[in-house]
Amino acid sequence: MAEGLHAAPLGKQSNTPEVYDAGLLYPVPRAIGRKLLKLEDKQAEELPFLGEDVWNCYEASWLDKNGWPNRVILEVRISCYTPNLVESKSLKLYLNSLNFHRFESSEVAIATICADLHKTVGGAEPPSVTILSVEPALLTPKAWICVDDCFGLDTELAFDCDDSVLSTQMPTSDGPNVVTERLVSHLLRTLCPVTGQPDWGSVLLEYRGPAIDRASLCRYVCSLRRETGFHEN
Repeated sequence: MAEGLHAAPLGKQSNTPEVYDAGLLYPVPRAIGRKLLKLEDKQAEELPFLGEDVWNCYEASWLDKNGWPNRVILEVRISCYTPNLVESKSLKLYLNSLNFHRFESSEVAIATICADLHKTVGGAEPPSVTILSVEPALLTPKAWICVDDCFGLDTELAFDCDDSVLSTQMPTSDGPNVVTERLVSHLLRTLCPVTGQPDWGSVLLEYRGPAIDRASLCRYVCSLRRETGFHEN
């Protein structure tokens, strides 16, 4: 294996991290590739190019201070003048390690990610980490209702599959509240039965019947975060 990659997670079986761990980030010296161009000893101002690494991270998620999931798309930009780049699988594993970690705010989460990456890649200029999409409405088809903000303030979320949390709305004096509606959640996270790594998706539910309590549907989708299985099943 190439110098600097012998201990990298790439190409190896990896467990799914459930605890925040900045040590999962793996630095790869840029000098490895630049040696082929006879540029390994050049200072930043001497390089015949400029640029940056741009990562679009579609599987970023953490818990807010109340323990409720946030799912976002991140853009990470790292200057080409840093001594190291970050190995791709290690970045994925690192982001997975945030899935059950609570942050006081999204700003604190972004600052933490930025600091961890800066420590990994080195250099004077810190990476740029930006949330590209955080609004479920941007992902939700028209005429569908997103339930991702319907957790219920009085309920602690559980992350082990539990269909008993599903419920319907209380009937009115005229009987059950029968509706026809389309509900969607973008918080589905399960584990691939082959790799053991997280798969992300959206659940779209169209039905007619007694109105489903939307908070209970959101809690149920979140309870699948440790469930193993293909989404197609």
